[in-house]
Amino acid sequence: MRTPRAPRTLAANPLAAAMTPMIDVVFLLLVFFLCTASFQEPEENLAASLAYQSADAGSGAGEATRPPLEEIAIAGRRVEGRTLWTVNDGPQAADPATLARLLADLAAIDRSLPVTIDPAAGVPMGDAVAAYDAARAAGLGRVLLVASDAGADEGEPAR
Repeated sequence: MRTPRAPRTLAANPLAAAMTPMIDVVFLLLVFFLCTASFQEPEENLAASLAYQSADAGSGAGEATRPPLEEIAIAGRRVEGRTLWTVNDGPQAADPATLARLLADLAAIDRSLPVTIDPAAGVPMGDAVAAYDAARAAGLGRVLLVASDAGADEGEPAR
């Protein structure tokens, strides 16, 4: 009668590791990382950019840097606790729905026009985001937000 013995490979190299459990662990880690990965676009990659307000030495008032092409300028200011949006120094809108209709009319003419949103110092960020959303919902592709220094006075241009 024979006595049971260990296989020759293990007897020859007692430190040899079995590869099957290691491969299983690697595949489990791969599945774990694929399941926990986020495939959403980060918030900082939204389709918007900032147009920084600057002052030229020769001009007394600071104007937002604008491309030489025609654009849609939306200026916001606080009046009696509400935000009033002025589109291209013409029509005014007191709520996001009216602003969206004005922008949709302009988008029907030319969707490639850049839009510049310039909220005054007292305009809440939520209202500026609502104006941004109205411009994007109207189908306008390039929306710029004008930023100024937080410490600058309201009448003084940003540097």
